[in-house]
Amino acid sequence: MVSPPVSTAISDSGVRRSEMIVIISREPCDIVYWDFVTCVRYLAGYESEPTKHCCETVATLNKEDKQYTELICQCIEDLAKGIRIKFDLERIQFLPDRCHMPITFPISNDFNCSM
Repeated sequence: MVSPPVSTAISDSGVRRSEMIVIISREPCDIVYWDFVTCVRYLAGYESEPTKHCCETVATLNKEDKQYTELICQCIEDLAKGIRIKFDLERIQFLPDRCHMPITFPISNDFNCSM
């Protein structure tokens, strides 16, 4: 996970302003980070099949309201960049077949999260 620069500005509550933003902005991604990481080994080519948990994560993320599609994409992008991993494009294409379901959010190496 990539940490944003920490500012030295302190709010009235004694919490750094940037820390407040991080807490707010990372919280929605925490679930994606912890769950989608189970798909990373397959997508990067380290495992021949996605794990059951990976496919369960895809199913869960598919159920999210469509308004969160861009956020989910951004979280996956941040995860991939943070661990410096490239996804195998063929495996991205096969993930829906391997998990027996469509994927309603974009996954790629060059993310266009506004799709």
